[in-house]
Amino acid sequence: MRVSISGRLMLTMIATMLLVAGCHGQRSNDSKEAQTVTEEAHKAAEIKYMEVPYTQLLYTKTAPEFTWEHRSVEHLDPDIQQLYDDGINRALGGWVLKETDQEIYLLVSGGQLPSAKGFRIASLKMTDQKIGDQKKHLYITLASYEDDGTEGYPGQASVTSLVAIPKSGLPSGAAIHGVTMTGVD
Repeated sequence: MRVSISGRLMLTMIATMLLVAGCHGQRSNDSKEAQTVTEEAHKAAEIKYMEVPYTQLLYTKTAPEFTWEHRSVEHLDPDIQQLYDDGINRALGGWVLKETDQEIYLLVSGGQLPSAKGFRIASLKMTDQKIGDQKKHLYITLASYEDDGTEGYPGQASVTSLVAIPKSGLPSGAAIHGVTMTGVD
């Protein structure tokens, strides 16, 4: 049985029309999804954040060839120091190491960076409003910069910081349930 060129063309056109009709139905669902995402983004833009006060206690660069550290305090609780030392090689992010009645100790990791580069904490913010599924989330923004102290050092280094956040500086009744961090290349 032989199908003519016009028959093949007709079958191709029918198949194309069916595919287009199926895609059209999916697009109508996508527009609802896009509208939901836009509404959530609009709601998030209206939320007010408050700056969270903190004190940077340690700033460390650790590589196989060297360890470089800056301290803003002479003596640190040995338990907190040990938790920090154990977490120095963690991946990029922020982790609550210890919570006391007065403070929350947070390790902030910029991950592996070239030895001459580092980061500074540009902001720590929090809201006591609910954003999607995230409530009482800490938002950290890092800014990268060149470190004069390790200029000329070889290779990559794990760059971390230990900060103390006074509980009195958090929104009423707040606890850190999650950390979101941005800003390091």
